Parts: sequence; structure tokens; C-alpha cells
Amino acid sequence: MSGLVLFENVDGVALVTLNRPEAMNALNRGLFSDLRRLVAEIDSDPAIKVVVVRGSGSRAFCVGVDLKERQSISDEEADDYRRFVVFPFYLAIHERSKPMVAAVSGHCLGGGFELALAADVIVAGESAQFALPEVRWGIIPAGGALQMLTRIIGPLRTKDLAMTGRRISAAEAFSMGVVSYLVPDDSLLEKAMETARMIATNVPTAVRGVKRSVDHVVGFRQGFQFDVEISDVCYFSPERRAAMARFGDQSERMAPPARVEGKINE
Repeated sequence: MSGLVLFENVDGVALVTLNRPEAMNALNRGLFSDLRRLVAEIDSDPAIKVVVVRGSGSRAFCVGVDLKERQSISDEEADDYRRFVVFPFYLAIHERSKPMVAAVSGHCLGGGFELALAADVIVAGESAQFALPEVRWGIIPAGGALQMLTRIIGPLRTKDLAMTGRRISAAEAFSMGVVSYLVPDDSLLEKAMETARMIATNVPTAVRGVKRSVDHVVGFRQGFQFDVEISDVCYFSPERRAAMARFGDQSERMAPPARVEGKINE
């Protein structure tokens, strides 16, 4: 591993940390590759029962695909990147067999939000903020967010979030049912690990059975493939190219997350 992903086996719970704090854990080529490989290894390791994934640093869980890296390559290279790295990653992480808990604080944006939605349980710290800003760049969230959110919060709320690109606080995400637990930031990892241990104490065959049954109801794969087709239409449009040309820096999504006032639910 390159150090972009940290791994620790804590009594049968795999603690996985996205380790690009200087880039707010943005997903670059190396991180995509290392994380996909690690998830596959964990999935085949009988000693590991549950996965907990978090971001390093205090600013972000993950701000999505590294747009600065994206701007450094051609459209043709980026298309290959989408088809052979990004989309296969999200499909693989959704279709893993081991249960996963996402511990989210700070920014959780775009592909980072989609990574969190691939988890079976989301624990959010009070500083967490969620958004799908892809429409600003002329594309759609095609890593599973539209499929998962439609099933969790319904079509109207999903279209609101994905069409406006607006951010929602941890409290609003919890009230919608996107987040399983809302806790103070300093209790985030403790709550995520506690939840993972509760899952790990149960019979693995039954836990996997629950996951498979619910995932079957969700019917993710067919919807995901349709999203990829729509994403292709957007990707090759002149509007998308113009939007990316206007993208100069990441200042808006680099702003520190606001602290959210409200009830904390443990």
C-alpha cells in the first residue's frame, strides 16, 4: 500500500482510514486503486467481520473525486478513468459481502457522499455536511448516490439535493434518514466502533444474509448501470466541457464546514 489508505484490524473490525488530509481525502487514482484492493482483501479475510471507514484529519470524510488531478489529464484519459477505475470501484464497494460502517465528519461531498452511501450504517459527527455538487460541473452523481438516496429519502428529496447541489447538515441528513446515528464529533469513532462490534458479535452468515436480502430489495446494479449511461450523455456534452473549463479552483468546497447547532442523537 502507498499510505493513501491506512488499515488496522481491531478485534475483527477493519478500521480503514482515507489518508489524504492535505487534499481533504479527495479520491485520486492511487486512493481509488488502494481502497478497492483493500476492500477486496478484507472481503476475503474470515478474520474480519465488519469494516469501519473514516477520513483522516478534522476537515473532511472525503470531498469526492480529485478535480485538480482530473484537470491534469485529457478528456480521453478521463473517460478511460471513469470507465475502468471510478465506476468499477463504486460497483465493487456496493457489492462487497462484509457489512460496513461509515464514520463521517466534516465535508462529505460528491463521490465521498457516494462512498458513505455504500456503507450499511452511517454515523455522522455534528460537523458533517453532505452534498452532491456534480450538476455544477455538468455531470450527474453516477457512483450510486441517486439509486441509494431515491430508496432512502424518496424521489422528490433526491432530486432536490442532486438538482440544486445544496449542502445539508448532519442534523438534516439525520432527520431525512440518510444518517443512522448523529453524535458529537469527539464521540464519532467510538460510536462507529461500538456499532461495528455489535454487528461483529452476531452470526456472520445471518448478518450477510440480512445484507444480501436488503440489497436485493434495493436492486442496485441495474439502476447503477442506467446512471452510467446517463453519465455518458452528460460527459460528452459541450455544456460539461464548458463547465469544467470554468472550474478554476476548489475554493467553495474547501471552505471549513460550519458547526451545526441542534439535537444530538446517540
